[in-house]
Amino acid sequence: MSGWDQTATRAEEVLQAGMASTEALETLRGELAVQRNDAERMASGGQVQIRSLKAQLEALGAPPAKDKTEPAALAARRASLNDALTRAEEPALAARQALARAEVLIEEIDRVIRGRSAVDLFDKKPSPLSPSSWSAAGLELRHFIETMREEAGNHSPPASDVTVYFENRLLIALAILAAVLLLPIGAGHYLLIFLERRIKAAPNSVRFIAQAAGVHLMRLVLSLVAIGSLLVVLSLLEWGVTSVTHLSAGLFGVSVIFLMASWIGNVLFTPNQPSLRLVGLGDSLARICYWLSIAFAASLSVETIIDGASEDFKFSPAASAVLQGFSILIGCIVLTGLAQVLKMIARETRMQAQMLEDTPFSPDFFRIAGRVMQFLALLSLVAASLGYVALARAWLSPTMLSLTIFGLAFILHHTIMMPIRAAMRDRQSTMELVSILVAFLMLMVSLPLVAMAWGAREAELSEVWRLIQNGIDFGGIRLSPRVLLVLAGTFALGIFLTRWLQRVFERVILPRTHVDSGGRNAIKTGLGYTGFILSALLAISVAGLDLSNLAIIAGALSVGVGFGMQTIVSNFVSGIILLIERPIKEGDWIEVSGFSGTVRKIAVRSTRIETFDRHDVIIPNADLIAGTVKNMTLSSQIGRMIIPIGVAYGSDIERARSIMLQAAMDHPDILSYPEPEVYFRNFGANALDFELRCFLRDVGTELSIRSDLLFTLNHSFADAGIEIPFAQSDVTIRNLDDIMARLTAMQTGNVAQPLEQARQKPSDIVD
Repeated sequence: MSGWDQTATRAEEVLQAGMASTEALETLRGELAVQRNDAERMASGGQVQIRSLKAQLEALGAPPAKDKTEPAALAARRASLNDALTRAEEPALAARQALARAEVLIEEIDRVIRGRSAVDLFDKKPSPLSPSSWSAAGLELRHFIETMREEAGNHSPPASDVTVYFENRLLIALAILAAVLLLPIGAGHYLLIFLERRIKAAPNSVRFIAQAAGVHLMRLVLSLVAIGSLLVVLSLLEWGVTSVTHLSAGLFGVSVIFLMASWIGNVLFTPNQPSLRLVGLGDSLARICYWLSIAFAASLSVETIIDGASEDFKFSPAASAVLQGFSILIGCIVLTGLAQVLKMIARETRMQAQMLEDTPFSPDFFRIAGRVMQFLALLSLVAASLGYVALARAWLSPTMLSLTIFGLAFILHHTIMMPIRAAMRDRQSTMELVSILVAFLMLMVSLPLVAMAWGAREAELSEVWRLIQNGIDFGGIRLSPRVLLVLAGTFALGIFLTRWLQRVFERVILPRTHVDSGGRNAIKTGLGYTGFILSALLAISVAGLDLSNLAIIAGALSVGVGFGMQTIVSNFVSGIILLIERPIKEGDWIEVSGFSGTVRKIAVRSTRIETFDRHDVIIPNADLIAGTVKNMTLSSQIGRMIIPIGVAYGSDIERARSIMLQAAMDHPDILSYPEPEVYFRNFGANALDFELRCFLRDVGTELSIRSDLLFTLNHSFADAGIEIPFAQSDVTIRNLDDIMARLTAMQTGNVAQPLEQARQKPSDIVD
């Protein structure tokens, strides 16, 4: 505890003085972070004993009121537990105080460091365009070269050592360098081009994946061999000059940058083999993008060399502005080239709309990104010209490094997805979901690297990771990745077991029972709802979430939800009633709301009915509970069919009756009990009206059975000479003689008199 106080007091004094360097503040922040972690562990470590003591006190019951007493033994036990609780809470309380103090100090140190970074970012140096700056840069560069030459002369070994150095180091280094240029870089390049063009397998096949992976892996191995050989060359050429340590490291970094840029460009754009190209571009545009990646490497290399030289030799602000301005100029040229390439990609994707269809990378995306790059390049040039060199560099290198990181993430994503695509070739939708999940994971891994490229400190990333680990307090519930992972995993396991249990009941248990299909569906659906609820409750319990703090919020929300979702809640409750009470079930033939059809699915909110025209009708469950429903197959599939039949007057009605009964009894799907019946209903206007009534084994076959009976009766009545009448009408025309006379008069030309007579005595036409 005393060490914590001393560290915190020292941090307070340093912050109060404001004289410590940024490096010293970072060191002090690291000590405070360690102290905070220790305090956090101590504060949480004593919670078990504290909870145990509090549970024992609760078991004793509430303490007596002021005017009451309790037994001496009970009072002594309560006092002992209270003393133990006080002693147990003292270290935890001190740890919580130290934790709060450390968090405040860490936050203040981060604020000071961020403020200094902002000041450094807007620090104004002499303009690189000033002639005096160029003069200072030239003088200091000559002085830097002279310094290196003097140090090399001071460390020059005797002649014998020079001979040994020449034979044992320089010749070997030159041989290794020549071998690197000839084999991995020279011959290896043409060998890889030859192997790329030899790949003829179908895309996404196992053979293609193996060949492509082999070529890219060989290119990576050759690049690593070249880098390792260059490192050996640098170590052999070491002379003992210490003033160029950072510059030497920068030169080695340049080789690494170029080799990695070449590898990334070849993998992404593959100028010599379109089938291996990860980015779907045309040949000419892919070749341009490859050389653009090399230009990226050149820009980063210039900046690396200048930074290394600046570390080895303290240049004046004017000379530093000129050197950094040179790297800014190269970076702006590269960004301008990137902007032009993005515009070309936008034109190509607009002409080939299928290339990046249904993705965020539309032609407008590339066009806007190109304009942003142009704006950044112009802004960097203006800022550098005004002397704000640090501000001008603030987005050049980070932009290039971010693109490099995302390029590596894209390659890694494609590497992971290649075997998955080969294995899931027939499941396109599932493969796309897996691709999205892998891309999301790649993005999460890339974000910290991108943040560091843009200047984020390691301490800041650690702080973010700590916040993620500790979780976010939401309504008294702390949500952390561990809690969310346990919650999601337990819930997913519960859902999996529920689905497995449903399948066991559906395929193994229920088929061996006498439960009909509707009852089986009700049991299966009930198991699903029960399993879902139990899985949610179990997941919440295992994750250790206490939802009591959300009870008031949930109660307030439930009122609004109740008013706003009355219909949905009503349909949900009605669906549960349908599954339990089962007035209808799947497979039933029902009539409701003017629709007639077969029940295909009873869901929570609605029921789907398939009409006999093969149309699906969605009926809200509330209509099935509150409305009138006609269920033809609720208790049985047996149903009565009535066929009205007309027989002509004068027919042998007994013969007709026996024919109708015989036709019904001969049909295999008509029940013999209850027996078919024929009823004489009425003396109709055109026929004697009869009804044939019979019971069907399956009422769902009524239409086909009715058609069979009518075909049979038509033939039987025709063979028996019994006429099936049809509606007839007799037309009577009154005053036919007058009408004929008028027509005759019209034909002879005497039209006026008949027309006058027709007006005085109109004729009637009556049916």
